[in-house]
Amino acid sequence: MRTNTEWMYWGRRDPLWSVASWKGKDAGNAGAWTAQEFLALGASDFADVLRHWEQYGLYRGRCVEIGCGAGRMTKQLADVFDRVVALDVSPDQVARAKELLGPVAQKVEFRIVQEAVIPEPDGSCDAMFSCHVLQHLPGMRAVASYLRESHRVLRPNGSACFHLPVPGAHLTSPQSDLWYWARNVYKRFKRFFGILNIAEYHRYHTRDVFSMLMNLGFKNLQLRIFPMTSNGDYHSYFLARKP
Repeated sequence: MRTNTEWMYWGRRDPLWSVASWKGKDAGNAGAWTAQEFLALGASDFADVLRHWEQYGLYRGRCVEIGCGAGRMTKQLADVFDRVVALDVSPDQVARAKELLGPVAQKVEFRIVQEAVIPEPDGSCDAMFSCHVLQHLPGMRAVASYLRESHRVLRPNGSACFHLPVPGAHLTSPQSDLWYWARNVYKRFKRFFGILNIAEYHRYHTRDVFSMLMNLGFKNLQLRIFPMTSNGDYHSYFLARKP
């Protein structure tokens, strides 16, 4: 994918801030993320998500995480599920995740991937989770590829819980679709000239995501929008089940 080079760049330069891009928390700042703060943020955010996922219904067996980054949510998944399969394109991010997780990493099977594939057998997982990843992929086709793979590896009655921005959900992102389109064109222009400190950002309309999920075979579709305790901003999570 065209976005891989940027994520690998940030995995080398600042793996924690690239996952949680809070102002003043980048490397080199006096207030840069510490490992404890980074994992505490993950614990807080995942607790907010888990309440909704448990209400929807999940089986705590084997979970695949799309885009584990430096392990902010991987640590939380490993505390909930029996096993976790964590995917990422950046070897540096995976190395940092293993370091941060410590002994908990023994419950995690890390996989480095370069395409939208989940290198697991059909029907081998009970859940799929992804947070702050799919919006940075290069368009709906890439998102659909990962969700198609998720449907393939899920067992019957397995559930998917993934974050994907929709217009109006994030209070800190009030810009129009046209604004985001222009922003992404500008970032592709920068990429063409080898400037890698960029990240595409896409929002998708709820009806389009629901239509895609139904076409892939998912059922019991839900969208839940709720505030995160950590910063008060609203986030949009889709929930879907393989029948």
